[in-house]
Amino acid sequence: MPTISLCMITKNEEVFLEQCLNSVKDIVDEIIIVDTGSEDKTLEIAKKFSAKMFHFKWIDDFSAARNESIKHATKDWILVLDADEVIEKNDLRKIKNEIENADNGIVGFTIEQRSYINDFFEGALKNDSDFSLVKDCQFYISHHLVRLFRNKLGLYFKHRVHELIEDSIIEKNMEYKKIDVVLHHFGSLKDAKLISGKTVQYSKIILKQLEEDPKSDRYNYQAARMHLGRSDFGNALKYFGKTAKINPNYKLVFSEIAKIYLQMNDKNRAIEYYKKSMKYNPDNPSPANNLAVVYMSTGKFEQAKKILEEQLKKHPDNKALRYNYDKVLKMGDKV
Repeated sequence: MPTISLCMITKNEEVFLEQCLNSVKDIVDEIIIVDTGSEDKTLEIAKKFSAKMFHFKWIDDFSAARNESIKHATKDWILVLDADEVIEKNDLRKIKNEIENADNGIVGFTIEQRSYINDFFEGALKNDSDFSLVKDCQFYISHHLVRLFRNKLGLYFKHRVHELIEDSIIEKNMEYKKIDVVLHHFGSLKDAKLISGKTVQYSKIILKQLEEDPKSDRYNYQAARMHLGRSDFGNALKYFGKTAKINPNYKLVFSEIAKIYLQMNDKNRAIEYYKKSMKYNPDNPSPANNLAVVYMSTGKFEQAKKILEEQLKKHPDNKALRYNYDKVLKMGDKV
């Protein structure tokens, strides 16, 4: 049977760590924890789970710490978690099933990370050990990340912050695929001071990365997001603009620019950039859907209706498109 090493990096995670380890202890065969300077009970909690612990001097590089953790893994597969993440019991069985039946050509799996953003979940965490309350709620931001991958292939994390193993897999011409497993992420429920400190730390590293590689679409995009988080629209537009110039296909960069203009109440510029986003992302219904909403807000119901009809032909099961189409029909009838 394939074995699993759980690899983690920690610093002052006493609030969440035990919950995280309890959620996956039944499927992992060893626990590797690389600590970057905890001053609370993190290490004491880790000892309760017989974790193999290593100390690592922090050098403003999350990938360096991640790579130190996977260096110590001895099992067939590596599962990477943060202390403020958990996996439900039903998904543990899916993980075991996937690695037991994995094709030799597949070296990793992307897992959906749901980052919850509502205080409701604090109660769910305390009162529901199987997280059944959590899984049905929609107040989250979703990303798909490779967090489960084969060991001993020379794979490594890249980027100082928002680190990824995917780039290494692609570099080696290897393949990964998506599996129906969810990581429930509760970082936003941490103490406000901890969140503030982490934001400052991330900002420092983002700017350091950008200084090292100013022509990186990824790093310019992250800098833009950082400034947007501070409501600094001018610098956010500046760095989103640089991202688009380097790589107009990077994520939905033109949609991000459009959203800023909406916040600045400049709907004409928002319409311009949603159209650009549609051009560069013809298979993604999101820019078109948002453009239709802007048209509806300006009373241009026929334009909105036409866009939504075209998109529904391509994406007939898209709930957002269907909702807005029904809405535009009702609004158009009232005019």
